[in-house]
Amino acid sequence: MLKQSSNGMKKVMFILLAVLLAASVTAVAENATSTNGVSSTNKIIDISMKNAAYNPKSVEISMGDTVKWTNMDSIDHGVEGSIFKSGVMSPGQSYEFQFTTPGVYNYKCPLHPADMTGTITVVAKSSINSITDAAYVSNKTIKLWET
Repeated sequence: MLKQSSNGMKKVMFILLAVLLAASVTAVAENATSTNGVSSTNKIIDISMKNAAYNPKSVEISMGDTVKWTNMDSIDHGVEGSIFKSGVMSPGQSYEFQFTTPGVYNYKCPLHPADMTGTITVVAKSSINSITDAAYVSNKTIKLWET
């Protein structure tokens, strides 16, 4: 009888643990992301325009990050890509764009398109918020309670 009671207690503990784990995963996922899956811990990446060049020319960023281009040259420049367009930027002016969709975005200066080009690669942020990941974590938890 003691053996049967022990197994029943293990089942109750497992169910409680599974509920707590599911609630924790949901809370972590909700705190880590805001609307559209964009993280609330976004970064601003600076790209300068000087000597008729973007510096750095290519960057890899996370979904939700913002790129800020600043014209540090003595002449006008700009930034133009498939989903963003700064217009003409005088020396000292900046333009910002937040990237919310993963992909590769090529851009150029509309005033100097042959010389000034760049690439932004946007990658998705990883987090434990899918059913597959939660099931994997739950499976590992179950194994801890098996005898």
